[in-house]
Amino acid sequence: MENQKELEGLRKSKGALEQVIAHHLKGQKAKKILPPQLEAEFWHFNIDRTRSNAIQFFGQGVITFTIYVLLILPTNYVIIRDSANFTVDFAYSILSLFIVGLALFLFWAFSRFRHLRAYFYQASCTIIFSTIIVVSLLLLSVSSVVLQNQAMLLLAFLYILGFVLSGIKPLHMLWLGAVAASIVLFLLYIFDIPCDFLIVGRMYIGSMLLGFSMSVILIAKERKFFIRSKISEIDEKILRLQASELLHLSQHDELTKISNRRTFDEMFEHFYQLACQTSKPLSFLFIDIDYFKNYNDFYGHLKGDEVISEIAKTIQSSIRHMDFIARYGGEEFVVLLPETSAQGAYAVATNIYRTIDRLMIPHERSLVAKHVTISLGVTVFHGDAEISQETVIHTADKALYRAKQLGRNQVYYQPIAKAVEDI
Repeated sequence: MENQKELEGLRKSKGALEQVIAHHLKGQKAKKILPPQLEAEFWHFNIDRTRSNAIQFFGQGVITFTIYVLLILPTNYVIIRDSANFTVDFAYSILSLFIVGLALFLFWAFSRFRHLRAYFYQASCTIIFSTIIVVSLLLLSVSSVVLQNQAMLLLAFLYILGFVLSGIKPLHMLWLGAVAASIVLFLLYIFDIPCDFLIVGRMYIGSMLLGFSMSVILIAKERKFFIRSKISEIDEKILRLQASELLHLSQHDELTKISNRRTFDEMFEHFYQLACQTSKPLSFLFIDIDYFKNYNDFYGHLKGDEVISEIAKTIQSSIRHMDFIARYGGEEFVVLLPETSAQGAYAVATNIYRTIDRLMIPHERSLVAKHVTISLGVTVFHGDAEISQETVIHTADKALYRAKQLGRNQVYYQPIAKAVEDI
């Protein structure tokens, strides 16, 4: 029942996600596609992927950045070697590259170390914001116009990286980039640093618009991927539950919900081998409802099924957690009691017998009482590998037969050794 409810819930969730994809394909705005809870889960998923990529590709990023530095520094030297402020310009150039490298390292550190991961998003915003401001001020303060123009390409690249690779939400990055650009332009104006404010402003605006557009497109694709991955997860859970349900049905009796004959055969093999290895007793109870055919003929099969279910439930509640019960067939049940002596088995059987007797289920066609009763056959296997499993079952069955011969409504114990002699 619980599995069925869970399956129904999973199918509803899958249907809702499929509707989300359908709406997305119809062209709804990407930012309004997901419900709030699912949107929050998506961004958690997206940030995890960003962190994972930062860790995975950190080595490649270091190599790429090193190659870039080795290429850019000599060219900067050539560009500004005749500049009047060569030392300052070249120092600013080196310092800006160092800051970019430090930003990449901090981005990796907040991805890699567990105690820093909780602050990854805030750290990403702070790192991008600070890097844009500091690098902008350094590179736009150089006296070389050629170096300033080159700097604007680097700044545009930083903006696009911030939008595309940092894991920051597009709207957050747009506000962050706009505030950083405003601060830079304000400081350049306050400190009277010579630069073409129109070109710089156009660079900032163009970079932000391009980065924002790219990130919105990429995030929309990421949302689709996220939803499809969620559907795949749900499909996997549904398959697992269905497999579990099929396994449960194959191992349990549908009416009583206890183990069936097939499972009994497997469990008896296990307990038998365990008793042989440990030389500890294994008690076997065979139980039969007295005059059950008469009950069915008089009350009907539906009432008969109710009695079988009630008897199974009562037996199960009368044994230990480590014990095993199964419906052997029809109105017959078997109980395995590991590490239980003959005295203990007889006590358990007597307790089951009395508990069912106290139920006082009416049985007008019983020849031994006015209510439903049971007969029990008991035997004990002591771990002797020379005695087969068939012999143990036969002995318990013979004990049950003797209980019926003696008038039913009773417990009968049959030692295995005596049964072997009789055979």
